[in-house]
Amino acid sequence: YSDSIIAIYGIGSYFEDSLPSGWIKNDIDLLIIVKSLEEIPKQDWTDVRYEVREIDKHRIWLGFNTIKAYQNRENFRKESFSNYEWSLIELKHPTNSKLLFGNDIRDQFPGTNDLRFDYDDVLARGLYHLEKSLSERDLKKSKQEFSKAIFKTISYLCFFLDSSYRNTNIIDNGIYLKKLIKEVSIFDKIIKYFEEALIFRITGQYKSEFNVLRMDIVSYLFTMLKKGTLHRQMNYQDLKKYLASS
Repeated sequence: YSDSIIAIYGIGSYFEDSLPSGWIKNDIDLLIIVKSLEEIPKQDWTDVRYEVREIDKHRIWLGFNTIKAYQNRENFRKESFSNYEWSLIELKHPTNSKLLFGNDIRDQFPGTNDLRFDYDDVLARGLYHLEKSLSERDLKKSKQEFSKAIFKTISYLCFFLDSSYRNTNIIDNGIYLKKLIKEVSIFDKIIKYFEEALIFRITGQYKSEFNVLRMDIVSYLFTMLKKGTLHRQMNYQDLKKYLASS
């Protein structure tokens, strides 16, 4: 697609320089900005253009978008499965992504000062990986998905507790969340989960018994949603509807 490519950006943990040495990196996420999606093949079941490849034991995710998609949430949802606000923050701010090829076009994307987050959707990103962990039969992959769920949930809390926050890097998010919740004891547990995920990504093992840890966070998150501690309160029926639709 070389004639159509404007720029390629690397996003996600594979491109984070601040992560500890020995950090386990399995996925490589590439965002490819193209002039038009017409030349890019699509799956039968969606208009979103993407490809998944396996190279040297790495899972390579290639997402194709246009500049127009980032102008507003409605445009973006036609071209991507991702959360609009999160994706714009990743691309717009150089600390969150790396230009790998082409021209740096960050100045052509909207500013992020006045973003209004769809918190239902942001939280669903963490719950998505939690659900994948629960349904994955391969224990190693299940543990990897669980760590992703923790990191995504940490990002959600940073955005929720401080809507002006504009970082998506794993370590920075954990440090910032610790500052945010210094005097809010109800969130103390999430830091424990964060530290467990860090240990796993460095050593390949969780400090606590994995199944107990996983069910503990399920109970913790659902309890906070029931109490309204997170962005909104959900009773049992509300939660069922939210999970089914998300």
